[in-house]
Amino acid sequence: MGSPRFSTWRRITLTLLLPATAFAVTDADRIAVYKDFRTQYDAKEYAAAQPFAERLVALTEEQYGSDELQLTNPLTNLATIHYKLGNYPAAIENYRRTLNILQAKSTIADKAQIRPLHGLGISLLGAKDPEQAVVALKRAADLSRNTDGLFNIDQIEFIDPLVDAYAATGRYAEADKEAGYALRVEEAAYGRNSLKLLPRLDKFARWLEYDRRYTSERNIYERALAILTKSAGPNDLRRIGPLRGISRSFRLEAFYGVEGADNSATFNSNTAAANVFNEGTTQRRGESSLTAALAVIDANTPVDHKLRGEVLADLGDWYLISNATRRAYESYAEAWKSFSAAGDTRYLQLPRLLAYRPSISSLDRSQLDPAEAEVKTVEMHMTVDRDGRIDNVTSPTTDVPENIVRNSVASMRRSRYAPRIDNGAAMPTENVVFLERVLVKVATPGTAPSSGTGEAEKPAPAPEEKKPDPPTE
Repeated sequence: MGSPRFSTWRRITLTLLLPATAFAVTDADRIAVYKDFRTQYDAKEYAAAQPFAERLVALTEEQYGSDELQLTNPLTNLATIHYKLGNYPAAIENYRRTLNILQAKSTIADKAQIRPLHGLGISLLGAKDPEQAVVALKRAADLSRNTDGLFNIDQIEFIDPLVDAYAATGRYAEADKEAGYALRVEEAAYGRNSLKLLPRLDKFARWLEYDRRYTSERNIYERALAILTKSAGPNDLRRIGPLRGISRSFRLEAFYGVEGADNSATFNSNTAAANVFNEGTTQRRGESSLTAALAVIDANTPVDHKLRGEVLADLGDWYLISNATRRAYESYAEAWKSFSAAGDTRYLQLPRLLAYRPSISSLDRSQLDPAEAEVKTVEMHMTVDRDGRIDNVTSPTTDVPENIVRNSVASMRRSRYAPRIDNGAAMPTENVVFLERVLVKVATPGTAPSSGTGEAEKPAPAPEEKKPDPPTE
């Protein structure tokens, strides 16, 4: 007797080989293929699900035609498979085909457009086209608000990638507005003191961190701790995230300056001098937050050694930035032991960037009109010493004006890394590579490419993977 998997593949293979005129497609035929598709999809076997998704599209086209509403769900499912497999052009093509059918056959306010708009937006983000992603995701969010209410919880899945897309295009005011709106939506759904609000508070705090608003970031983490104090035990591991966030905000503030101030002239100026953090300052809470986090971790059984290693690495970073290098090395050695106990030391095996202020020609800071410029990449190679400082910065980049490359190199020299840790010891690392995206003015006859300058920078957060909705029949 054949295995179920062999029978399934034999059935689909025979179906594919039968002449198109041998039978008329029925609903039962499509449902059978959909069930096979869904089995593979739910098992996250996306490559195995693809032929079933393609076959379902073909059967639906044969039964109903190539531009009918019945085709929209199969096309969206196929697009989702392409997205999962990282084939963004094919995903974009199928999502757009779905939307074309919906817009031709239904009204502009049809809720059925929300899912393919969401998928199209995140596929465009994957394809490095945030401008078009903004258009799709904004339409999805607006349609959701118009049809299901301004504070419906379902729109959250569109807001998060929309924030990423806005930030990637430098539209920080819009990104900030949507990030705050997402918090208000979840407050309305769960209540201001609900434990369900913790993941959203963390996301909002991280956005404030990207926006260099460290005091505001700490206020959000304090709110998360207050919720946990009221509704959970003192050793709840969910306290670790806010405690690490508070410490990180103080550490970054030492590099980039306090919220609302432009500290470009003094960025990283104290890292080679005396201790940045004095015992009498409120910034010592950056250290005490981490020691409190370690106490929470150690109070739990069994101990989460991976999490303990991450917090110890944070503590090493704190000491490194405050120029307490001996204590930094001790913390890194302890972190190595914890990661070793967890069976994975990859977190420490490469230098980690702690702070970098992009150059004045960078995509984040340039004042050039993007419509009159093109994005280029400056590649830099450097040595990171055992104290995390930078040396021997060079660039093999030849397609960017020399002055722009010099700006990038100068900024890189003032950055700070956490060193590579090998068997518990801080080690220098050669040929560390860093890429900076810059804006270069498009040359016109009689002019040379140039870069823009600016006074403020707001780095975009790295987009997270955003998952489209599960497939439907």
